Amino acid sequence: MTRFASSSNATEAAKVAVQIRLMVALDFASGFVRAHDGIGPIVFGGNTYTGIGVFGSIESVSEDIDVIARPLRMTLSGIDSSLITTAMTEEYQGRSATIYLAFVNPETNALVDTPETVWEGRMDSMSIEISKGQATINLSCEPRLRREPRIARYSSQDQQLAYATDTFFDLVMTI
Repeated sequence: MTRFASSSNATEAAKVAVQIRLMVALDFASGFVRAHDGIGPIVFGGNTYTGIGVFGSIESVSEDIDVIARPLRMTLSGIDSSLITTAMTEEYQGRSATIYLAFVNPETNALVDTPETVWEGRMDSMSIEISKGQATINLSCEPRLRREPRIARYSSQDQQLAYATDTFFDLVMTI
């Protein structure tokens, strides 16, 4: 049984030798950061994913029989320490993070087919380590945060957001 939605990706995965790229799209307040674990640019969906090579890594996500949402940790190392201020002040918590699996043609560095979404979640926490002028950024992402409902109250304001003309909760404060 295949785990791929695309038959071209399933055929490529069945080959003896393949080139695979993990592609990451992170939605920061200042704009998306798109990268992949290879070298050179890859264009997907009209967006360019920058190759970061061995400077980036994604911790393995384990699959268990338990239905537990497990966090994902991404690391970017070898960053100039002057960019740390940007990383520390950037708005990121609760914003989307998506990881794709792509098969690449070794001769042309072009995608074989549309990359498969292998993980989606929300950015949660970031830690920064500085040593000898180089920095390492660790980003923890949570899949469960994407599926949690928006917190709503039984108030007139929340009801108005859902149904603009509904006045059901207008008199709750008088009870």
